Amino acid sequence: MMRQVEICRVKDNIGYRIRKLRESKDYNQENMAGELGISISAYSKIERGVTDPSVGRIISIAKILGVEVSYFFNETSAVIMEEPGSSYGYATKQDIAALMSIINTMKNDIRKLRNVKSVQAGKQKKK
Repeated sequence: MMRQVEICRVKDNIGYRIRKLRESKDYNQENMAGELGISISAYSKIERGVTDPSVGRIISIAKILGVEVSYFFNETSAVIMEEPGSSYGYATKQDIAALMSIINTMKNDIRKLRNVKSVQAGKQKKK
């Protein structure tokens, strides 16, 4: 049987886990709210932990996100992607796309610098 402290910890993490999973699938709150038949504000309150979702609502969210309901409650199945408030951890597709863009820009900058360096080296050899 779970102690009250453990119950509170799981309860506090449900909204967080829902949000991280939704973001990882590139779903937005508007789509989730529409699928659930609730307002965006009501859905946002679930993710922020302001509102405790009903069992039926959690089942619906799990179906939409393609996971078992236990994902939101079981410490090990939640794949502890990131603790709330930490500055590292699980990256969404948007995060990865932004990082890839930065990497490609840096690769282009490196190519340009190498070209400048080789041009300068060629000029010095002619002197």
